[in-house]
Amino acid sequence: MARVILVNPANSTRGYSIITPRWLFVIAQATPRDLVGDPTVVDEALERFNPNTVHPGDIVGIGITTGNCQAGYRVLREAKAKGATVIMGGIHPTIFPDEPLEMGADAVVTGNGDLVWSKAIRDALDHNLQRQYVGGRVSGETLLKARWDVLDPTQYMFATVQTVAGCPENCSFCSVWVTDGRQARQRLTDKIIEEVNELYGLGFRLIIFADDNFNPATLGRIARETSPGKRKELEQIREERLKFFEEYHQSVPGNMYGFTQMTTEVTSDEEYLSAMYHKMRIRGALIGVESFSEEGLKSANKQWNPTGKKMVETIQKIQEAGIMVLSSIIFGLESDTLQTIRTMRQFALESGSVLAQFPFYHPYPGTKDFLEMMSDKKNLANPNFVPKHKIQISGERFWLKSVNELDVYDHPNISRNDLLAENKKCWDSFYSVREAVKRTRHGRPGRWPMAAKLSYLFMCLAFKRIYSGQGMAADGVQRKGLGILTRAIIKVGVGIYNHFCRAERASVGAPLGRS
Repeated sequence: MARVILVNPANSTRGYSIITPRWLFVIAQATPRDLVGDPTVVDEALERFNPNTVHPGDIVGIGITTGNCQAGYRVLREAKAKGATVIMGGIHPTIFPDEPLEMGADAVVTGNGDLVWSKAIRDALDHNLQRQYVGGRVSGETLLKARWDVLDPTQYMFATVQTVAGCPENCSFCSVWVTDGRQARQRLTDKIIEEVNELYGLGFRLIIFADDNFNPATLGRIARETSPGKRKELEQIREERLKFFEEYHQSVPGNMYGFTQMTTEVTSDEEYLSAMYHKMRIRGALIGVESFSEEGLKSANKQWNPTGKKMVETIQKIQEAGIMVLSSIIFGLESDTLQTIRTMRQFALESGSVLAQFPFYHPYPGTKDFLEMMSDKKNLANPNFVPKHKIQISGERFWLKSVNELDVYDHPNISRNDLLAENKKCWDSFYSVREAVKRTRHGRPGRWPMAAKLSYLFMCLAFKRIYSGQGMAADGVQRKGLGILTRAIIKVGVGIYNHFCRAERASVGAPLGRS
């Protein structure tokens, strides 16, 4: 019997992973066990793919993003050399379906693989494999739960669960709305609850809600929608979300907490924000601050975000509601100067954000910025052409030549050395012991018990060691290894955090949700 081997490629094998690669376990669920048995899952963040385990006739599925496509093509070559049939999917093949085929893949899956993966397997077994399988954007009702019985829970800090797909925004630097669409698609409530409870049984007490936008339909978002039909659709989504929050609250253990990503518009909807904390038990969220300046937000096509002091107040309001903020601030937007970057660093410190990251700007394939920059590049010889961007991309398929963001382009206002130096200053100043301790003395963190404050200090140490210079991303994309010291810091911090969670739950009397 042919076997199915699913591989999550990684730029660095670290022996331990922070976040589960959700696609790996969703496609494991989609694999037809009646034909090929249980799939073998290989996460290269944990262990390197071993081509000697592959036999002729095996089917190897590889999921890639632009950030780890070089590692993915390495796995492709190794698997093909052993006589395997190789099928590639993920965001990168969805945008460039021809590229994996040129690299030697037997087939590609574009869009969601939830429904078409089983057909690809059947066709491969019947020697009738198509070159491309179009998964498209499947409805929320048909999004599969992950298959967690093939997971080793001791190897991951956090597991991922999806509650909604798609994002109604169209930020110029983001490919989510291009690949996953702008229509929010809510998963079935019972499937989400079943999955979360299964993870609870495996020992997880904090999960990542890996949604493109956890608050796709708040009152603020609805108010700025100009289309009556779209506004009605958003109102319905909001009602569905609040109903889901209540059912989740009644059906999931009270000491299961969550982290997610959302927009600042959640502050426009007190009911929604409160339900996130009390019903969903969200205790942290990544928020795309992107920039504190109007020019920066304009270049990111995110003008609805607050700026300057108003952004600082927005972050503080979210944290006062009990949801700690990881502020994601893009470093080196096209409009940035040395002065705006230094001002941004000061705003980040003033905001009191529990965590912050400063990833370098990167024109990812599929984004509005990328498409416009490629058009600029093609038309440079035309004297009558007016380019939309000052940034010029270095060349075709730059992702195959380097994994370093700053190799892709030259910033129009800041030298590479200055970008690197200022970025280091941002990370160093924000995560200095002095600033970290200061954050535990003010606002919501100031009311934490000592165990939570200690856990937070360890978290700051670990976060900087893992993500500095790059930002929080899938483990397969990370270029840094996890040293012994970093893993020890993580272990101690998680232990203290778990103690805090138990203490917090006891302090509120009746548990949130069932016990």
